[in-house]
Amino acid sequence: MSRRSSSRPAAPAALMLRARAAFGAARALLTALLFILATALSPASAQEAFFEVPSLNAGLPAPSPWLDRATPRSSMEAFQHHGRRGEWDVAAQMLDLSGLAEEDQAARGPEIAQQLYTVLDRKVVIPWNDLIDRPDGMDEMASTNSAVAGMARRSVLLDLLDMNGIDAPLRLNRLKAEGADPVWLFSQQTVQNVGLLYDMYGPTRFERWLPDPLLTEAFWGLHVWEVVFLPILLVVGFLASKWTHDLVRWRARVARKRWRRLALNALCWPASLVVGVTIVGFGTRNVLVVSGSIDALLEPGIFIGYAVALVMFVVSVLDRILDRLVPSGPEALSDPANAATRNMATTVTAVRRIFLVVAVLLATGLVLAQANLFRTLGLSLLASAGALTLVLGFAARQVLGNIMASLQIAMNRSARIGDQLIFRGEFVTVEYIHFTFVQLRIWTGNRLVVPVSDFVSEPFQNWSIEERDMIRVIDLVLHHEADVSAMRNFFISTVQEDDDEHIGPKESAAVRVVSQDAFGTVVRFELPSLNPSTGWDFECVYRERLLAHAHEIGTQARPAFPDHPPLDDGPS
Repeated sequence: MSRRSSSRPAAPAALMLRARAAFGAARALLTALLFILATALSPASAQEAFFEVPSLNAGLPAPSPWLDRATPRSSMEAFQHHGRRGEWDVAAQMLDLSGLAEEDQAARGPEIAQQLYTVLDRKVVIPWNDLIDRPDGMDEMASTNSAVAGMARRSVLLDLLDMNGIDAPLRLNRLKAEGADPVWLFSQQTVQNVGLLYDMYGPTRFERWLPDPLLTEAFWGLHVWEVVFLPILLVVGFLASKWTHDLVRWRARVARKRWRRLALNALCWPASLVVGVTIVGFGTRNVLVVSGSIDALLEPGIFIGYAVALVMFVVSVLDRILDRLVPSGPEALSDPANAATRNMATTVTAVRRIFLVVAVLLATGLVLAQANLFRTLGLSLLASAGALTLVLGFAARQVLGNIMASLQIAMNRSARIGDQLIFRGEFVTVEYIHFTFVQLRIWTGNRLVVPVSDFVSEPFQNWSIEERDMIRVIDLVLHHEADVSAMRNFFISTVQEDDDEHIGPKESAAVRVVSQDAFGTVVRFELPSLNPSTGWDFECVYRERLLAHAHEIGTQARPAFPDHPPLDDGPS
């Protein structure tokens, strides 16, 4: 009995150990299956790291064992090296000639290699940073946000060239023939497009006439003819631009119709800029095609020139319209009858600023997209768009704030061109509302220039909004025994008899005793005025009349002005 009782408890323990072991094995198997499944579905293994081809350039002689085509960088370096030495038969080994018949590859390969080398030299700034010196082409330094981060690549895009309105890609592909190691070669599509690209960007007819000394390399990868030709072309473009400017300006002066003068004056500077840019662009594309390093700067420069010319033309048209709306300047707009014109003038200036901001942003985006400056010029410091935005935003916060404030003024019309204000204790007229500052004309003729952000943040009185009627206040300190009723009768009768068109509603004229102290009684004379610009003049005239009449009353009867002896400061 003791044996039976001692052996029974061991059975459940053994079963538990067996269950645990089975569970551990199942878990290990499941983990292995999940790992295999994840590996099979991962982007890196979803495709092979090369293109398999039956054969590779069978019509060419066997490449030298010293020819390194294992990585994208080594293939490009080899192509550039042998191209500079004129060894086109070796350079052809870096081309995928599968699109040619085998019997044609040996003859056509060197010719295509020479044409491709010329196209690369003239139109492409080779992105060496993208050409990784690894057989799999994987960029270990790529950002995790990059689409190719941590992935083996079998194709690398060098550039896109315009080919009759179509973007023709220049690529390096990783190819593997049966029984051979993978190599990086220019893709079959690139080879097929070389002929047409060479016709577009290869040497022009004029360049073929140049003597050999001018075709040699000078410095920085430039040819001798480029060092001589480019300065001459820029001078010709400048002179043509100046002559165009003078011609259009002369035609504007002799034009009889107003709309023609308006159009020619607006077209003066844009036309001269377009002519100069067109001459430079035509010369570097059709007369002598420049190298890729120069073209990387000229192409966006030409595009910027056209964009600036268009913006200048539209802004000039808006300026001419504004000049027509304000024929005599802001002084004429300050007249009460020109309230609608003030609104229109301010709206036109707002449209001008909005258009200018939008045009600059669009032109900048188009230029960057067209020229791909971030890649072709190798501006690695600008790779982080977030950091660049923060830096530029912090540096330009004051300018951007002023621009937004100027648009705010134009939209809410708190101050319009021609409005008359009391700003910082000065009577001023708004002359211009620019992007970053407001130009105010003080009544003395001086100009007060205020940053827009300061102008909108400080309170001011606008005497030109809605009703322009106002009361000019004249405060006189009279004797305690002065005859205020006589002064009131004189003031009211004088206002009633005044026929000046700038006098406001005469029933608004009033005389009030507002305060008194030890010196005398303060009497306020309220003079109605229709025009703030002339109200101050009327105030001065009526103050003089009131002082003369008070003096006359004081000489005839009771004193009019306070008469106090000097204050006694006590014994010295």
